[in-house]
Amino acid sequence: MKRLSAVLLVLTLGAAGLAAAADDGRLYQREHQVRLPGSGDSWGFAALDPTRPYLFLARRENGLSVFDVAKQRLVKTTEHSQGANAVVFVPERNRLFVLNTDGSLGVVELSSLKWLKRIAVAQSNLNSAVYEPRSGQVIVVSGRRADRSTLFVFDPKQEKITAAHELDVKKIDPLLVKGDGSFFLPMRDEGKVARFSASTFEVLDRWTFEGCPKPSALALDQPGQRLFVACRGKQPRLIVADLESGAVKASLPITRDVNALAWDAGQHRLIIPSGLDANLTLVEQTDVDHYRVLGSVSTLPMAYNMAFDPLSRKVYLPAMDFTLPATAKGEAKADPLFHANSFSVTTLAP
Repeated sequence: MKRLSAVLLVLTLGAAGLAAAADDGRLYQREHQVRLPGSGDSWGFAALDPTRPYLFLARRENGLSVFDVAKQRLVKTTEHSQGANAVVFVPERNRLFVLNTDGSLGVVELSSLKWLKRIAVAQSNLNSAVYEPRSGQVIVVSGRRADRSTLFVFDPKQEKITAAHELDVKKIDPLLVKGDGSFFLPMRDEGKVARFSASTFEVLDRWTFEGCPKPSALALDQPGQRLFVACRGKQPRLIVADLESGAVKASLPITRDVNALAWDAGQHRLIIPSGLDANLTLVEQTDVDHYRVLGSVSTLPMAYNMAFDPLSRKVYLPAMDFTLPATAKGEAKADPLFHANSFSVTTLAP
């Protein structure tokens, strides 16, 4: 009897400990942080493989690194991938396309990770791309080029550029596919968000939002009622707009220089990383038009790009150690100097 009582006491204390651990106030916890070798340089975007637990890290001069998030180790760096800035997946064609800083598009066999070729697209940097499934085409965004930008239309079946659309836009941040054959395009410097037809490239909507001088990262809720817009500026804000009319339904302060957003459909939460503020903010949707900030989790300085896994709800954040040189009053702010062999992937788990 005494032995049974002791066992019950241990089980009770264990359950109480688990409950306390689960209710310690943490929204996310740092599960892993793995460093990868490489020169001191900058990096581009990160994206999760739609078929395997692989994270693709576009590390520019260090190439395209493939990282196994389950085993937390580097699988390989794809050959001939120097200059990788972003990737886009077309699983039905068994292809991964790599956007490069020299203006070329790399073609990789997705299943084997075998490099196949490079296709010349532009004279300078390609910034980002999306696959639009209704039209079956990839829309590629050029990097900043004075006061104009270009949207290139790429046919993944023929593996060639089929059209190019010049826009009077200084810089286009990553596009967002709506799912109905159209896509949203944030015009950060022009203070607008536009919706384009993916087939005709006709402008279907053009919206401006009060208190949003520099719209950047975009996201959608599910089942697709609201558009989330991260607004940069002196008073950064999150705008929640009606997906069809663009009417503002909610507006709340957020962290600075947000470069990415992710929607956690299971928890009805928006995930917002800030590399400048070195944190990850979670905003809860209490109903379709009401939102509250749950809190912020510390990350790393410069962890501004993110990959989010909607199944595990884990967040993957690339970053590098850096030194920011001092500048005299009146001088332009110096660029950070990134340190060799300091690139890391941090995994945050809920």
